[in-house]
Amino acid sequence: MQATANRREETKRIGGERRAGDGPRIAEALKRRGRIALRVQGTSMLPWVRPHDIALIRQTPMENVRCGDVVLFRRENDLFVHRIVKKQGSLEAARLLSKGDAHPTTDGILEEQELLGRVVRIYRNGRRIDLDAPGQLALGLFISQLSLHSRFWYPAARFVAIATRPARRWLHAFHVFRRAGSLKSGIPL
Repeated sequence: MQATANRREETKRIGGERRAGDGPRIAEALKRRGRIALRVQGTSMLPWVRPHDIALIRQTPMENVRCGDVVLFRRENDLFVHRIVKKQGSLEAARLLSKGDAHPTTDGILEEQELLGRVVRIYRNGRRIDLDAPGQLALGLFISQLSLHSRFWYPAARFVAIATRPARRWLHAFHVFRRAGSLKSGIPL
């Protein structure tokens, strides 16, 4: 009985995201290996980074981080995968501002010792999304600027997404049904 209670205590979750003690272990593994793959668990980066995505993170010095990059950082024992929305100052003394895309406010200035690495790739439903591809870099920069003002537009966008969900599901089901029917009959759509 005592062993079960100890295991529960060891696996106590922090903020619904990771177990207590995972932050230091993950930071150490990244430092040792230079890269690590983590399953995304939070919703702070919706809709661009989703829960259950696999993020491939490479250890990166602060001077190699650009505005729009998605980074992994650690504050106390908590880990965050958020986007760099602003880079201020000179190259040697740059100050980075991070923010979850779905959060209304920034996380504040990211200290150099907090930065663990940069997300370079995302795996989602068998697809590979390379965040270093030119199109993804441009999209990341656009999202970073859009994200700075998300407190104004995100609540409306979320409402529209929720309100239109039944119609989108119906359209998807209709498309799948129609596509299946045309494949059986041999008639192209």
